[in-house]
Amino acid sequence: MTRYRAAFAWSRGIDEWLRHTVTEAPLLHVCSGSSRFGDVTADLYEPADLRASWVNMPFERDSFGAVFADPPWGATYKKEVAEFVREALRIAPVAYLMSPWIYCAEWVDVTDVWWREHPGVNAPILLSRYERMAQLALLPDEVALSQVGA
Repeated sequence: MTRYRAAFAWSRGIDEWLRHTVTEAPLLHVCSGSSRFGDVTADLYEPADLRASWVNMPFERDSFGAVFADPPWGATYKKEVAEFVREALRIAPVAYLMSPWIYCAEWVDVTDVWWREHPGVNAPILLSRYERMAQLALLPDEVALSQVGA
């Protein structure tokens, strides 16, 4: 008999910890799946408040206090992480990424990184918090985007 199981689901403990840790508002949660975490949810494939790609969001600059993403963790999504960080920090001054990868660049500050511990040997799952550099917030969008290689 073939059985299907959820590959990952947030436990109540993770949900409570995220709500305590991610305090900026309003919060946009992209790649949200069925989660109701955040003030607005967006997902390209799952039911959410908005059907949208995490790398091309239909919001004006500084529309949110923060953007949170828990994207699929397949290797093909690594390239999109940089695109997400740029897009998220366009529409909010803070971005959170839950994944096994971390993004670093001169124009963004990584202010916090948490990791989830599981018994045994495993790949780390990180929650990274990013802040847009203050000088980019003062520039027009087209200039700011050219500064970050968009």
